[in-house]
Amino acid sequence: MPPASWPTVSQIVMASERPILVALDAALEMTARTLEAEHPTLEEDASRGAAEPLPPCQALAASIVILARTLQALIEGYCAALEHIHGDRVEDDEDRD
Repeated sequence: MPPASWPTVSQIVMASERPILVALDAALEMTARTLEAEHPTLEEDASRGAAEPLPPCQALAASIVILARTLQALIEGYCAALEHIHGDRVEDDEDRD
Protein backbone atom coordinates (compact mmCIF):
# COMPACT_ATOMS: atom_id res chain seq x y z
CA MET A 1 0.00 0.00 0.00
CA PRO A 2 1.43 3.37 -0.90
CA PRO A 3 1.43 6.16 1.72
CA ALA A 4 -1.76 7.58 0.16
CA SER A 5 -3.49 4.42 1.41
CA TRP A 6 -2.27 4.72 4.97
CA PRO A 7 -5.07 4.82 7.52
CA THR A 8 -6.10 8.02 9.18
CA VAL A 9 -6.35 8.43 12.94
CA SER A 10 -10.13 7.95 12.86
CA GLN A 11 -9.75 4.79 10.79
CA ILE A 12 -7.22 3.42 13.28
CA VAL A 13 -9.64 4.12 16.11
CA MET A 14 -12.37 2.20 14.23
CA ALA A 15 -10.08 -0.74 13.40
CA SER A 16 -6.81 -0.82 15.32
CA GLU A 17 -5.36 -3.61 13.16
CA ARG A 18 -5.02 -1.28 10.16
CA PRO A 19 -1.53 0.15 10.91
CA ILE A 20 0.07 -3.25 11.45
CA LEU A 21 -1.54 -4.55 8.26
CA VAL A 22 -0.11 -1.58 6.33
CA ALA A 23 3.32 -2.24 7.87
CA LEU A 24 3.10 -5.96 7.07
CA ASP A 25 2.05 -5.19 3.48
CA ALA A 26 5.03 -2.84 3.08
CA ALA A 27 7.44 -5.41 4.52
CA LEU A 28 6.07 -8.11 2.22
CA GLU A 29 6.41 -5.82 -0.80
CA MET A 30 10.02 -4.98 0.02
CA THR A 31 10.81 -8.64 0.70
CA ALA A 32 9.41 -9.73 -2.67
CA ARG A 33 11.17 -6.91 -4.55
CA THR A 34 14.48 -7.64 -2.84
CA LEU A 35 14.30 -11.35 -3.62
CA GLU A 36 13.34 -10.58 -7.23
CA ALA A 37 16.35 -8.25 -7.47
CA GLU A 38 18.64 -10.89 -6.00
CA HIS A 39 17.23 -13.62 -8.27
CA PRO A 40 16.28 -11.84 -11.52
CA THR A 41 15.05 -15.00 -13.25
CA LEU A 42 12.42 -15.86 -10.63
CA GLU A 43 9.50 -14.45 -12.58
CA GLU A 44 10.71 -15.94 -15.85
CA ASP A 45 11.28 -19.36 -14.26
CA ALA A 46 7.81 -19.28 -12.70
CA SER A 47 6.06 -18.43 -15.97
CA ARG A 48 7.81 -20.99 -18.16
CA GLY A 49 8.74 -23.60 -15.58
CA ALA A 50 12.38 -24.34 -14.92
CA ALA A 51 13.93 -27.04 -17.11
CA GLU A 52 15.91 -28.29 -14.13
CA PRO A 53 15.23 -28.07 -10.44
CA LEU A 54 16.19 -24.68 -9.07
CA PRO A 55 19.02 -24.37 -6.57
CA PRO A 56 17.59 -24.51 -3.03
CA CYS A 57 18.12 -20.81 -2.31
CA GLN A 58 16.38 -19.78 -5.53
CA ALA A 59 13.53 -22.25 -5.01
CA LEU A 60 12.97 -20.92 -1.50
CA ALA A 61 13.09 -17.33 -2.76
CA ALA A 62 10.45 -18.18 -5.38
CA SER A 63 8.24 -19.72 -2.69
CA ILE A 64 8.63 -16.69 -0.43
CA VAL A 65 7.66 -14.35 -3.29
CA ILE A 66 4.57 -16.43 -4.08
CA LEU A 67 3.54 -16.52 -0.43
CA ALA A 68 4.23 -12.80 0.04
CA ARG A 69 2.04 -11.91 -2.96
CA THR A 70 -0.69 -14.24 -1.70
CA LEU A 71 -0.60 -12.71 1.77
CA GLN A 72 -0.71 -9.22 0.25
CA ALA A 73 -3.88 -10.17 -1.64
CA LEU A 74 -5.41 -11.45 1.60
CA ILE A 75 -4.46 -8.23 3.41
CA GLU A 76 -6.06 -6.22 0.62
CA GLY A 77 -9.24 -8.27 0.97
CA TYR A 78 -9.27 -7.85 4.74
CA CYS A 79 -8.81 -4.08 4.42
CA ALA A 80 -11.63 -3.96 1.86
CA ALA A 81 -13.84 -5.82 4.33
CA LEU A 82 -12.94 -3.29 7.04
CA GLU A 83 -13.86 -0.46 4.70
CA HIS A 84 -17.19 -2.17 4.00
CA ILE A 85 -17.92 -2.78 7.68
CA HIS A 86 -16.99 0.73 8.80
CA GLY A 87 -18.28 2.52 5.72
CA ASP A 88 -15.02 4.34 5.07
CA ARG A 89 -12.36 4.39 2.41
CA VAL A 90 -8.76 5.39 3.02
CA GLU A 91 -8.66 7.66 -0.06
CA ASP A 92 -11.90 9.47 0.89
CA ASP A 93 -11.09 10.44 4.46
CA GLU A 94 -10.13 14.10 4.90
CA ASP A 95 -8.63 13.97 8.43
CA ARG A 96 -5.34 12.51 7.21
CA ASP A 97 -2.53 13.02 9.79
